[in-house]
Amino acid sequence: MSGAGEEFQVVTRKKWMARKCLSRRNRHKSESDYLNDCPDVNVDHFQARLERLCGEMSQSDYFILSMDTLQQHLDMLKRPLERIVCLGLGPFTRTHQALHQAAFIMSAQRQHNIKEALYYDPVFRETEKELIQRLNGTIIAEDRAGRHEANVSTLYYLPHCPYALMHNLLWCNWSSESLANVFLISNSFEMLTLNRTLSKTRIPNDHIARITAHCTEAPLEDDYEHNNVFNDLSLHSFPSDKLPAVDDEVFWTRCAPLNVHEDELQTELNMEAEMAALSLGS
Repeated sequence: MSGAGEEFQVVTRKKWMARKCLSRRNRHKSESDYLNDCPDVNVDHFQARLERLCGEMSQSDYFILSMDTLQQHLDMLKRPLERIVCLGLGPFTRTHQALHQAAFIMSAQRQHNIKEALYYDPVFRETEKELIQRLNGTIIAEDRAGRHEANVSTLYYLPHCPYALMHNLLWCNWSSESLANVFLISNSFEMLTLNRTLSKTRIPNDHIARITAHCTEAPLEDDYEHNNVFNDLSLHSFPSDKLPAVDDEVFWTRCAPLNVHEDELQTELNMEAEMAALSLGS
């Protein structure tokens, strides 16, 4: 709404979209300031809250159906789950969505009796790291930009993470043997590829676009009682019999890994340019 003393202006949808997109950086700055200003939590009290939420999560329809879907993929490949790697979970003591996502992956660890659960997010506070460790998780010491090798069957949990992070995960495991160990919960590859094609942000020699036709993708239907927590997520697995032959040099030649921050910035700049063009053309 306009400030006092200003005249009302007719704002078309195109102009509104352009303004919304062009103000993204300022909005991100305010969100960052909010997260930094959040008071720290009492670890004992928050652990009790998280434990209660894990108990509720394990009884939810969304979790039960998601675990059923995961078990079907594991049964199909005839292997148990041995490890969890969670990247980009977010500041779960400070945001509602990240808290429920944390409860989901911690409940999955208990469901499958996984001893090794690894976590990394540069936004974690020391209290968040301590909470993860108290609930049988381990903090990864360095930022590997998604490059985590699947030398055993591994559930990778990347809820709503940057595109480059998923690309680099595939890059690191770009062989028939390694991909067979990858079970990935992330944004739908099919939708990501379609959206980037439509927005003209698709990268040449893109691992996600290349693998989409050869993976098994199962959408995790979002019937969770809280909105905008698990939307648009799918479970992806990579059965060997769906992958190209090992002598297909074109397919199995690795692309370059992506810089996560550069990929996000370039996508944002492309979207801003398109929205600005819409504004000028209206």
